[in-house]
Amino acid sequence: MEPTCEISALPLRQQILAAYEAHLRREGRPPTSVFRFAEGQGFAERAFFAEFPSLEAVESTWWSEQLERVIASVEGGAEWETFSARHRLLAFLFAFAEASLDFRALLLLRLQGRSVLANPPELARFAERFEAFAERLLEHGRRSGEVAARGPLGRLYPQAAYRLFRSAIDFHLRDASPRYERSDAYIEKSTAVFFDLIGRQVLDSGFDLLRFLIPGAAGRF
Repeated sequence: MEPTCEISALPLRQQILAAYEAHLRREGRPPTSVFRFAEGQGFAERAFFAEFPSLEAVESTWWSEQLERVIASVEGGAEWETFSARHRLLAFLFAFAEASLDFRALLLLRLQGRSVLANPPELARFAERFEAFAERLLEHGRRSGEVAARGPLGRLYPQAAYRLFRSAIDFHLRDASPRYERSDAYIEKSTAVFFDLIGRQVLDSGFDLLRFLIPGAAGRF
């Protein structure tokens, strides 16, 4: 298959990323051969390996770039510097939920039915990049007193933030409500619980989340 004019006009590295994304969308699975993938796009196998060590590295880079775009968009916002750590995380999660509509089918392909504790290798760089972002966000919270300093336990906070992020993606992928309204509510409530856990209170937010997740629980909590 010949590359499209739009893809072939890009620098080679971006050609590879765009062609890989197109293949994944079209076929519902990754390419299985570098040679066949490169040949189908009209460039040499050697040229591919000059840019990426493997097909898996292409997908890992693609996911990382989607995340980078969202991080750059929220960090570049006019009000970012005035936001608390909690509001920064909320801004990111809402922005990612909106941006993910452009690649929802690929999220479903990779994450549907998988535990939020799973670590797909193609999302390794994605996770690392998010945790680096989360560490900056949490350090902002420590300086303001919003995040409690708990010694070695605090080093686990970025990983915990990533699991919150993954749970928000999972909820959004399962959400059938109009305009994903329940996803917005889940993001708000789960983020409140997270910051209460790493701050100084949790019971009120925890019960609020339980009431939201468990039908008929309002009268029991």
